Amino acid sequence: MNKDYYYNESIARFYDKVYDKLEFLKPAQNFYAEEITAAKGPVLEAGVGSGRIFVPALNAGADIYGIDISKNMLNQLIKKLDTKDMYRVSINDIRNFRLNKKFDLVISPFRVFQHLLTIEDQLKALNCIYEHLNPGGRLIFDVFNPDLSRLTKDVENLLEFEGEYEPGKKLKRFVSVKNDVINQIINVTFSFVWDENGKENHNEFYSPMRYYFRYELENLIGRTKFKLKKIYGDFERNKLNNNSKEFVVVSVK
Repeated sequence: MNKDYYYNESIARFYDKVYDKLEFLKPAQNFYAEEITAAKGPVLEAGVGSGRIFVPALNAGADIYGIDISKNMLNQLIKKLDTKDMYRVSINDIRNFRLNKKFDLVISPFRVFQHLLTIEDQLKALNCIYEHLNPGGRLIFDVFNPDLSRLTKDVENLLEFEGEYEPGKKLKRFVSVKNDVINQIINVTFSFVWDENGKENHNEFYSPMRYYFRYELENLIGRTKFKLKKIYGDFERNKLNNNSKEFVVVSVK
């Protein structure tokens, strides 16, 4: 993880507008909402972003807190909160945060762990989370199951979103992908084009993402004090199979 993950203003500004249209996120949101509801004590969302999970959970009465490394993303979240709840979110790094609170559940949804590019960073994050859990507390995070057919095929300026971010103001997001198989990284660049102040504006955001394989995840968890409870193949809690799109990892302290 590096400065690339201090999400720039464009991706933070348009994040909700784009992802509101992506149907694949809804099962994930439902899954995490159910897990938060089932938690008996405080919940931490590590990588809270703009609050797509956090805000509905808080409004439903959950004792939930959030951290994120990106000031721009947290600024989007804070706009959605009452003043009395702002203490619940803070700028922190998943690898070395220190909170004066322990949790029964920590979630790190929407590929947060894929922003951790090295084994060292992955272990730092896992160990830091472990220290913030109550005995018997759980960590749940998700990463995608790599599609081998796509890992050698680069993508150039694919239009993946077209709509309005405000009435009468158009927005497009393009994606380009360059694969680095030896390092298990997909180098993703999002390009934004939008209308504002009577002209067309452009900005880019670069995001390298690390991908994992099943036994790599099992070995990674095995290098920590966590006990691996389950890896689901999707957000409906189905078993892993050759058609699984997700790795939803559940570990216990």
